[in-house]
Amino acid sequence: MARTQQPASAAQANPNLSIDAETISNLRELLDQRKKLDDAVNSAPAEIHSLETELSSVRQQMASLEADIVLVDEAHLPAKQKQIKALGEVLAEKELAVRRKKMLLETLEQRAPDLDEKIEIAIGFVRVEANIASQSLRSDIAEELRGKLHELQLIYAKVRALHGLVRNDRTGDFLQSALIPDLDQCMRIITHNGTYETSPNLLDIRNDDTAAVEAQISEAMRPITEVLVLARKHRPYVPLAKRPAPYVRKGAWDGPGGRVDRPEEPEKPPAHMKTAEEGRAEPYKIKGDSSGLRTRTQPQEMNMSMAMQEAQEFAEKHGLSDGRSNL
Repeated sequence: MARTQQPASAAQANPNLSIDAETISNLRELLDQRKKLDDAVNSAPAEIHSLETELSSVRQQMASLEADIVLVDEAHLPAKQKQIKALGEVLAEKELAVRRKKMLLETLEQRAPDLDEKIEIAIGFVRVEANIASQSLRSDIAEELRGKLHELQLIYAKVRALHGLVRNDRTGDFLQSALIPDLDQCMRIITHNGTYETSPNLLDIRNDDTAAVEAQISEAMRPITEVLVLARKHRPYVPLAKRPAPYVRKGAWDGPGGRVDRPEEPEKPPAHMKTAEEGRAEPYKIKGDSSGLRTRTQPQEMNMSMAMQEAQEFAEKHGLSDGRSNL
């Protein structure tokens, strides 16, 4: 959908959008048709009931005339037959009217779904037009909003500068509460803990103008802030006797009489690195027992002792000896 180019002042005073008139007219016509269909369908039952009542009355009259023909004299018979013929034409018209009204109701109800589908499609087109028009106007309004915020931004900057110099609950709460979101980016997020705004705060803008007003606030508060800076360095007086002594690092050479010099120790010669021949010449040692070292003969001695103990237990169990081993 094309937008008509206008000056900013004219666009703000009287927005002019190029909306597809055919789309709007089509939906209006379809809605008007639906209204006519609803009126006709809603009135049809009462009209059918009225026609059926009239038809029943005519049928009763016809039955009465036919009964009269049986009972009247032949002299009055032609007149009765003439009445029956005229009443028969009325009866046929009433029956036809009832059938037509019922057929009309049935036809209207058959056309209703097709008409509803057309209306839904037309509504979709109109919604597209509405979204385009809304986005166009929203952009204009957002731009107008940004243009109106200059003075408020300067006020916000002054409060921000004042709160930075002297902390105060009122100024702090104001900086957190004062919020004007950007209309083009406005988005409110809802969580279990509450809601928050994701778009930037148009009041919290920093530029040359806001820097200038912040400098004015800083200059006006300078006599106070300079003294406060000095006051932050103030500490309560502590008598010399209660002041902590300088820290002295103590070690192994600090004795009761003070620190003593570390005695000189002879330099240890570097460890001798064995050659491959020297290593092979030494006896092999197996590591792993409680002492950390064992020779090749120790495992054999341990195995022999276990064998003797097992043999003695076997002999005692089977009565092969008096409990003494022959090994």
